[in-house]
Amino acid sequence: MARTERGATQEAVRRHNLATLLGHLHRYGPTSQARLTKLLGLNRATIGALVDELVDRSLVAEAAEPERGNRGRPSKVVAVRSDTIAVVAVEIGVDAIRLALVSLGGLVIDSDGATLLTDADRELDLVVEVVAELATRLMTRSLGARIPVGMGVAVPGAVSPGGSMVNFAPNLGWRYVPLGERLQNALGGEIVVRVGNDANLGAMAEHSRGVASGVNDLAYLHAEVGVGGGIITAGQMLEGSRGYGGEVGHMQVNPYGIACHCGSRGCWETEAGEGALVRRAGLPAGGQGAVDLVLQRARDGDAACVTAVETTARWISAGLVNLVNSLNPEMLILGGMFEDILELAQPTLVEQLRIGVYDS
Repeated sequence: MARTERGATQEAVRRHNLATLLGHLHRYGPTSQARLTKLLGLNRATIGALVDELVDRSLVAEAAEPERGNRGRPSKVVAVRSDTIAVVAVEIGVDAIRLALVSLGGLVIDSDGATLLTDADRELDLVVEVVAELATRLMTRSLGARIPVGMGVAVPGAVSPGGSMVNFAPNLGWRYVPLGERLQNALGGEIVVRVGNDANLGAMAEHSRGVASGVNDLAYLHAEVGVGGGIITAGQMLEGSRGYGGEVGHMQVNPYGIACHCGSRGCWETEAGEGALVRRAGLPAGGQGAVDLVLQRARDGDAACVTAVETTARWISAGLVNLVNSLNPEMLILGGMFEDILELAQPTLVEQLRIGVYDS
C-alpha cells in the first residue's frame, strides 16, 4: 500500500527529530529528558517516544539514577552509547594521512596513519589504496562488536556539494577526482563515504563543539603547506555554488609574488604558509620538521627566525584584514601554523588588525 503524503511527512518529521535529538547528545553529552524537551521544543511525550526508539536501536541509554529538577517528577538522563556504531575519520594532508575510529560522543577508539613523502605518494590510486588498507586494519583491530556506518574524509581542496568529488586540490595535484566513489568501492561498497574540505570541517567542529559553540558568524583559518578557510555565516557554512567557497589561501595578496600550485601568482598561502616561513628563515624545505625548527629557533631568539616569524605574521594579517572587512565575523579562529605564529607574534598580528580592520 502506498504511503500517503501525510504519512510521508510525519515519517520525515520523526526521522528529523530522531536525528536532532541524537545529534544533540553526540555533541553536548548526557542530557535530561526535561532539558531535551526545552531545547528541542517538543512535548514530554514526544521526547519520551524518541528516546525509547533510540534505546531500542541501541544508540542511547538512560541513566540508572535520575536527574531531579527543582520540582516535579524526576527526569532520567539520556546519553549516547559508544559500543554499538563507529565511523572512520580520515584526514588526507600533503605530508601525511591520518585515520581514527570514532564512536558516538566523539570517543576516539583507535588511530593510525602514513606519511606522504613524494608526489608519487600523493597519486590518487596510491592514496585510495593506503586509506582502504589503514581503515580495514583499524576496523579489524578495534571495531569489536560495533557496526561501521560511514567514513568521513577531510581533504585540502574544493569539494563538490555532493560530498564525493574533489574538484581541485592543487597541493595534492588533484583535479576532478571522484575520491568518495573510489574509496567506497575500495571498501567493498558497504560503507557510505563523504568527503569535505578540511577547513570547512574544522569550522564545523569548532562551531558545534569547540570554542565557537553558539557563535553563528565565524571564520576558521588553518595553515600547513597551504592555507584553508572555513566560513560560517548566520549559522550556515559558506560553500559557494561549486564548493569553492572558503578557498581563502588563493586570495591574491601580492601580484608580484611567487607562483602558486594553483597556477596563479602571489596567493595568500605563498606569503603566509609553511613554505614562506621556512624560506624566509633561510632553511631548505623540509615539511613539518623544518617549520618546527624555525619556530623553536624563534623562541630561542635566533634573529633570522624571529624576523621570518614577524614578516610572516604581517602577511597573515594582510589576509585576515581582507576577510574581516569582507565578512565581519564575530570570531576568528586560527589553527595549524597560524596558531603558532599567533603565540610568537601576537602584538604584530593585533596591531596590524587594529590598523587595517574597518571600525576596529
